[in-house]
Amino acid sequence: MKTVTSVLLFAFAIFIMLGARRYPFGAIDNPGPGFLPFLLGLALGGMSIALFITDWKERDSQPKVPSRPEGRGLIKVSSIFLMLLLFTVFFEIAGYIVNVFLFFLILLKPIGRQKWSWSLSISIGAASISYFLFGQWLMLPLPRGIWFQ
Repeated sequence: MKTVTSVLLFAFAIFIMLGARRYPFGAIDNPGPGFLPFLLGLALGGMSIALFITDWKERDSQPKVPSRPEGRGLIKVSSIFLMLLLFTVFFEIAGYIVNVFLFFLILLKPIGRQKWSWSLSISIGAASISYFLFGQWLMLPLPRGIWFQ
């Protein structure tokens, strides 16, 4: 699987670098609009080559592992997918803060099997920090929900 990923990422890197050539590069002290995309494509290409080489070297040393979850793993993956769906469905209704809090709480307590104190602390922290980052600092309009109107 890493081989396919590395080849696709390398092709995407080539696509980025070719697209960046349409714009002027400028100079290092005064970069143009094509400078950063070209460097990012170059970095992505280098990392994809490194991933391909690493996978090629490790191919024989690793035992076969099933690529899809089974048993409890399937239940956890399905639960996380269901949580993401519920998060998007109730985003406008419940509001951003309540949604993020419940999302983290459910991911950490029933699915991740963490202690209540840890789950509540992380959930409150994630909701608070993300609200202040996106709602206050970046001033993005976040839905308030039916409780905070």
